[in-house]
Amino acid sequence: MNNIQRLALFGFALVGISAFTGCGIGKMIKNAGNISYTVSPNPMELHGDSVKVSVNGVFPPKYFHKKASVVVTPVVKYRGGEKVLRDLNLSGEKLDGGDQRIIYSEGGKFSITDRFLYASGMENAELVLRAKINFKRKTTDLPEVKIADGTIVTPLLLQKDYKVISAEDIFDKNPTVTQKQNLYFLVDSWEVRNVELQSDETMNMNRFIDKAAKDGSEFTQLNVYGFASPEGELDRNAKLSANRAEEGEKLIMARFKKNKLKGYADKEGFSNVVATDSEDWDGLRKMLSGSSINGKDAALNIINTVNDPQAREQQFRELASYDPIYSEYFPKLRRAEINLSAKLKVRTDEQIKTLSISAPDSLGMEELLYGASLHSGLNDKFKVFEAFARRYPEDFRGFNNMGAIYFEQGKYGEAQAEFEKAGRIASKESMIQNNLGAVAAVRGDRKAASGFFTNAGGSKEVSYNQANLSVASGKYAAATSSYGDVCSYNAALAKLLAGNASGALQTLDCSSDKESAEGYYLKAIIAARGGNKSGIADNLSKAISKDAKLKERAKNDKEFLKYSSELGTVLN
Repeated sequence: MNNIQRLALFGFALVGISAFTGCGIGKMIKNAGNISYTVSPNPMELHGDSVKVSVNGVFPPKYFHKKASVVVTPVVKYRGGEKVLRDLNLSGEKLDGGDQRIIYSEGGKFSITDRFLYASGMENAELVLRAKINFKRKTTDLPEVKIADGTIVTPLLLQKDYKVISAEDIFDKNPTVTQKQNLYFLVDSWEVRNVELQSDETMNMNRFIDKAAKDGSEFTQLNVYGFASPEGELDRNAKLSANRAEEGEKLIMARFKKNKLKGYADKEGFSNVVATDSEDWDGLRKMLSGSSINGKDAALNIINTVNDPQAREQQFRELASYDPIYSEYFPKLRRAEINLSAKLKVRTDEQIKTLSISAPDSLGMEELLYGASLHSGLNDKFKVFEAFARRYPEDFRGFNNMGAIYFEQGKYGEAQAEFEKAGRIASKESMIQNNLGAVAAVRGDRKAASGFFTNAGGSKEVSYNQANLSVASGKYAAATSSYGDVCSYNAALAKLLAGNASGALQTLDCSSDKESAEGYYLKAIIAARGGNKSGIADNLSKAISKDAKLKERAKNDKEFLKYSSELGTVLN
């Protein structure tokens, strides 16, 4: 049906025509074909969740009876029902009331615009006009007439490929770890006492060296610092700090020798032994600052204001609180501080992969989370994340990643439940907000999804999801902007709906869907909008060869309405 047609709506009534001819409006019925109208768009089109249509008509001069009125009602008829749109009451110039007056001598225009929610089945709808003429208290319904086809539903081709984000591990496959130890000495001495050889700090250092040596890890740096308490002669204290540092180095090298670790003593740059050459006033300041000992303020005042070392020491000795401070803190200042670093050799990927399923509790936090990435099957990944969530319920990542797997499996209720658990731990975490938005979006709650995506920030996944949401809402320019230069089926669809057919084809051809059934079908629509008949047939043939169900879809797709005769060999 052409866009401009004659208004057959007002054609001859099947019943009662002679009566109207005799009472003065027979001319209106007889000449109804002189009324022109347009429907825009034709076929009707879905955008967002609704369809907007406009019907415009023109009455010629000397047509509309001065005492008659006509009520015009557009109606969308589709499988399963009909949708009555806004009507318009047109009245002759000698009648009061109505929505619009038509002057007999001049004629006039009328326009009806309405928007209605799309319902399933409207892809095969038709728009008809129903009318009734009112004259001298008599009303006659005129035959309805089809004025447009409906409905182009290409936006429904949007794939619900909303992106969820999984939290990553921060597992270092070659971590460098530093073990610390303090050796404490008696006043004016650098002899390592037996009590120090049995201390917890020494035992921890020995275990660190033994395990690293057994695992084949590499020691990378040894730093030993010697300190003296702020008492006695400065030269003597410098010697004490130097000797204490050397004793600390000897202790480590002895442990290396016990583990048959060779070459470290002579390895250039490995060992860094430092004598502080000063009394450890800084160490004392830090200890006092964190204490509640009597007289600490006066002691700190001397340390911070008296610069001359001898004068500072003398004033310090004169403090009333000197003895308790001396007894409590000075023994901790006579020390060697040892820092030993090693690049640890961890388990192999295969070991971690196996243990993540068979013995997840034997792995560390990041090691366990890393183990999930070594599995290809979703079920195995889920088991690892489930173990992680059980062991570390204060960490949102286990729940979040379980939700991501549920989402990938199409289990949206379960996914939402896990994302909400993660949200109770880290409510402002952007990936959780994004993931909750993805669940809302696939369930059709665009308002909630939009709120979540807004809270989620601007990651590439969020931008893509917002673009999908914009397409679903009929905001194609915004969608195209949010997709950016992404090559995907949905990005191509957005460009097509925004009127950029050539850009849509380019985006589709660089996507993973360029040779899929859906991709070829979209190419056929692009060809139809460009009037490329051979392109329509070629791409539809390829699409149907990959998915036979697309033949029935194409038969009913109003994108191809104008080309039904040319597509007979493809669709029959």
